[in-house]
Amino acid sequence: MKLPLPFRRARTILKRPDAKDQVEKILADSLRVLGQVCSKVADLIEAQRLERQGYSQQQDFLRRVDQEPGPQVPKKE
Repeated sequence: MKLPLPFRRARTILKRPDAKDQVEKILADSLRVLGQVCSKVADLIEAQRLERQGYSQQQDFLRRVDQEPGPQVPKKE
């Protein structure tokens, strides 16, 4: 009959994740971060393209900067 040792460490209830699980988790996290980076780069490229076409981003709205506003025609009511 085996008796438990009094000073023995208690076993943990949760299993340690194996190497495959750790690699899969790291891979999934890195793909999420890569997706965020690609999204930011795409936004930057799109903003540069719009600037070349004459649009300037003011806050959240776009407006043309290469055309002068024409004379205002009074509205008939």
